[in-house]
Amino acid sequence: MGRAQLGGVGTAAGRARWAAWAAAAAAALLSGCSPWHCNFESHGACIEFTNPPDDLTATQARVDALLDRELPYWGLSGLSGWRIQFRDSANHPCYLAAESEGCTDYVENTISVHVPATSLGCFEAAELLHELGHFSLGDPMHSNDLWAGVEPAFPRMVWDFPGAPAECIARYQDVTSGMWIVQQNHF
Repeated sequence: MGRAQLGGVGTAAGRARWAAWAAAAAAALLSGCSPWHCNFESHGACIEFTNPPDDLTATQARVDALLDRELPYWGLSGLSGWRIQFRDSANHPCYLAAESEGCTDYVENTISVHVPATSLGCFEAAELLHELGHFSLGDPMHSNDLWAGVEPAFPRMVWDFPGAPAECIARYQDVTSGMWIVQQNHF
């Protein structure tokens, strides 16, 4: 769309239309507008793995179980209209940060979490519980007292529960702290 199609830029109405178009274009460029590539759905959310696992049926069962454990922590039951993205790189911009372990993007309705190669297939160890807190509380400064329970929740969310995935037990058994550290009253 050219300037002529937006109306005379010299008029107040033309300037307003031009400013609205420019703002929308800038927002689209800044937000990245990455398309969704859902591997399946869980709890109303599009679930996307940037490197899809071989067995999507087993992975869906694990994601369903993970969200069954993590959503209630924040008083949630679903994530309708949102995407949860499991990615293999920390090279993911999140607002003003060039890299992130996790990001709750309110523009794209996306919770994106990094699954480190060192997790050895245990995507449950990604910081999804942390990002669900941002989704639920809208609290970028971690000022709510509920944040204090995130780090100690690691075992019961990742490896210390009946039916825990073997790769999670093998990699994280006996890890009870140091994984999901939350600095309260800080970004």
